[in-house]
Amino acid sequence: MTVALIDGDIIAYKAAFVSTDTFEDQEIFDPLAVKTNVEMMVKEWSHLAKGIPIICLSDDDHRYFRHTIYPAYKGNRSDKEKPKALSCAYDCLKENFNFVQYEGLEADDVMGVLAGSTELSDPVIVSIDKDMLTIPGKVLNPNKMRRPVRISKPAADRLMLKQALMGDSTDGYPGVPGIGPVKADKILNEHSDLRSAWQAVVETFGSEEDALTMTRLARILRSDDYNIDKGEVRLWHPTNKDIWLTAKPTDKLKQTVEKEKPLFKTRKRLIFSARRRSNR
Repeated sequence: MTVALIDGDIIAYKAAFVSTDTFEDQEIFDPLAVKTNVEMMVKEWSHLAKGIPIICLSDDDHRYFRHTIYPAYKGNRSDKEKPKALSCAYDCLKENFNFVQYEGLEADDVMGVLAGSTELSDPVIVSIDKDMLTIPGKVLNPNKMRRPVRISKPAADRLMLKQALMGDSTDGYPGVPGIGPVKADKILNEHSDLRSAWQAVVETFGSEEDALTMTRLARILRSDDYNIDKGEVRLWHPTNKDIWLTAKPTDKLKQTVEKEKPLFKTRKRLIFSARRRSNR
């Protein structure tokens, strides 16, 4: 049975906007209209994917592990006013559908983690977000596709590096100034494997630390990047697969420095104390 991993954040925002009107300079909305629009979009997206929907949502606190990596992450969104119907749209999703949230993770990461889950049969990511093309597996963009496409791991990795080079103004991380899609492709297309492509990325950034930071921001988590029991995410590294960070940001940071492979002088294993709540 196919499972449609629905981008609940996108559904909530779209439903909130189309359900909102203005009266005497005030936003007004009908909760019934919000519910109708939410259910209609979930039904349409699930039908396209030919699957049973699971709604994937961001942490309600909107504080993500990427804020620990890069405190300015999404800082450009802080002053943007959200539609007043947004909370109603999220409530509709939670009350009427099966949904998944993880502390410190965005909806993109939830979809990425579940897309590689061995507990789900034939998962399909359903989202209009281009970043989901950096996840190996089946992806469906309901605005552009009539059927899912399968993304290979090499293709997903390359798109991840491309995004790191370009940065993302929407999410507020810069990448390399002056690098757009054409220049990023030119840099990466000269290399057929991930290792040599990574070396080119580091050279373009001029700093391995900056390259790692941007790549970790660009990478959407995959199934083996998240430890559900511990609430920890694996930070991407080309050779070291044992750098973990508690997903939920806190003010107190505990760092232990351990031996690193030759790529670095030291490796910092970042550990955060954080409260846990049961996963739904």
